[in-house]
Amino acid sequence: MNYCRVGKGYLARFFLVILIVLYSGTVWAVETQPEQPALSQAQAEEEALAQEKPLEKPPEVLPKYDSGVTPFASYAPYTTTFGPGPATGSLAPYGYGGAEDTLQRGWASHKLGPVRIYPYFEYDALFRTNVFQTYSNKKSDFVNMLSPGIRLELPVAGRHRLSLGYLGNAYLYSRFSDNSHYDQNVNADAALNFSKLSLGLGAAYRHATEEASLLQTGPTFTFDEQRVYNRVTPYFKAAYKMADLWRLETNYQFDSFSYAKEIYRFNDYNSHTAGATVFYKFWPKTSVLLQYIANVLTHPNNSPSNYVVQTPMVGLSWEPTAKISGTVKVGYSITNYYNSDVGSRGFSPDGLALSVQALYKLSRYTQMSLVAQRALQEDVNFTNNLFGNNSYFNTGLLFTVNHLWHYFNVTSYLSCAYYNNHYIFNNFDPGTGQLKNRDDNIIYAGGGLSRPVTKWLRLRLDYLYYNRGSNFSFYSFNEHKVLLGVQTSF
Repeated sequence: MNYCRVGKGYLARFFLVILIVLYSGTVWAVETQPEQPALSQAQAEEEALAQEKPLEKPPEVLPKYDSGVTPFASYAPYTTTFGPGPATGSLAPYGYGGAEDTLQRGWASHKLGPVRIYPYFEYDALFRTNVFQTYSNKKSDFVNMLSPGIRLELPVAGRHRLSLGYLGNAYLYSRFSDNSHYDQNVNADAALNFSKLSLGLGAAYRHATEEASLLQTGPTFTFDEQRVYNRVTPYFKAAYKMADLWRLETNYQFDSFSYAKEIYRFNDYNSHTAGATVFYKFWPKTSVLLQYIANVLTHPNNSPSNYVVQTPMVGLSWEPTAKISGTVKVGYSITNYYNSDVGSRGFSPDGLALSVQALYKLSRYTQMSLVAQRALQEDVNFTNNLFGNNSYFNTGLLFTVNHLWHYFNVTSYLSCAYYNNHYIFNNFDPGTGQLKNRDDNIIYAGGGLSRPVTKWLRLRLDYLYYNRGSNFSFYSFNEHKVLLGVQTSF
């Protein structure tokens, strides 16, 4: 077995050379509006009412039972900070949204000495038309979902913040009760803000369950059991501003994923990702960026599929004070496998890397977001029979429109996405036995409404359609989901 030259010294050079990472997240800003002509009395009353109501953040789309649309401004710190493109939400089927979401839920708070406490609880009634996500013989079910959560924040010296969060997710199935499970997410974070230097560090822990599925091979079905896993993700990030023109950012994240049962631990992995970025502001609201990202992925129980990905990127970033804000980056990913024999089997793991995150604030009530990406990712649910590796290129586009109907105090959203997962290794089609590359095309569309009833209670209604087409037999499926929920922060 020949290993590529990626020892500790090589990895150390990654951490020194790195030039910061992607996330130049978009922060919404209220733009000064031009003077308007005199309004009628009814219009004036409506505008005055809207001014009194704080703008509600966009509702979380269908919770973490599926990789739904993540609110555009809440990607960091656990995922998109380090990849060529977003690694959460509908563009990445195996995102880590549940853990980062523990700091996003509660909105009402109470003070206990210097600590501010944000309690949260949500109940959702969910109807699914294809619980086991099968090509045929679909099974529907009604799911009761309970999500208790709490967040504690401690401000320090007026500009720093310490946070601790917990979120539970209970899924109680009515017909298929064996599929019920309870997921837990915990995270701790620290944000330190100095005059020119900002530091962030923390860690997230997720103890969760992959739901059981029916495996179809021809006309027969095999029931696959649930798979419990643990995921730990500590991170560190830093940003330094120089002379109002230059900004440097560095990031590091460790991601450890492991199954509870030994039989599934073939696909456990440890991932070290580091990056650095240099921003130069050449226009009042526009910066050019140079970025370098290095990812070392190892499988403790499957060493032939270990690899290193290096991705240099160049792009533009718009400051969030503009009406249009976001980041556009393009680069090229170079992948080296520890086992050179695996890297010479007639496939190309190298390719274009692309990341687009843009927000257009049409008005103070309406905004549109666009997320696009192309990046190499890992599918822990699909084992390759030849090499044990399951990497694929994920290319996708997600578009979302949010609108606040301020007269009714209702927040609505519509979103749609398309993405393609192209697996780089050949595998056997379970229906035909043919050896070929798996290629999946996913279409996603949804919408929803959210309305506060009181200061501590909100109602929500969501719909999701998910369709996966695949060139592999029995891998295609579609599903409808309808959710009616109550959220409270008391």
